[in-house]
Amino acid sequence: MTTKKTTQTEMPVDAAVAAGKETFEKMTKVGQETAEKNMEQATKMAKENAEKASEAVLKGYDQFTTLAQGNYDALNASFGIVTKSVEGMTKAWFAYTQSTTDAGLAFSKKVMGAKSLNEVVDLQNDFAKRSLDTFVAESTKISELSVKTANEAIEPIKARIDQTVETLVKVAA
Repeated sequence: MTTKKTTQTEMPVDAAVAAGKETFEKMTKVGQETAEKNMEQATKMAKENAEKASEAVLKGYDQFTTLAQGNYDALNASFGIVTKSVEGMTKAWFAYTQSTTDAGLAFSKKVMGAKSLNEVVDLQNDFAKRSLDTFVAESTKISELSVKTANEAIEPIKARIDQTVETLVKVAA
């Protein structure tokens, strides 16, 4: 009789094991299907995000390139202004030097032709006064050219800085 009981008790155990195995297989299959579905969605989302990020990077690169080109152009314009103005100041300085040299030679001729010491002193005083007046006038002229150059040269750079700040504020917003 014990053999019959063992067989009868084994049957519900076998049935329970078979049912557990079937349940486990179904759960595994559902889990695999869910995992595959989630993996497909995750892959799709990652691909979409990568495309969006790539587009943003390319757009940012284009904006950076445009910004850098504008900065280069502004610096180039500024250097052009400085170069032209320095050329004008150099010409003014050489003209002043030439006129000073000519005035010095004329003064020397007058001194050589002077008939008295009083005439030499008068010529010297007159020459010194004209030389100082000319020096002050030319120095003022060159100083004004320098200020004008600085103001004109800074304008393209200032405009570019304003535009850069405006662009960065738009990007940050």
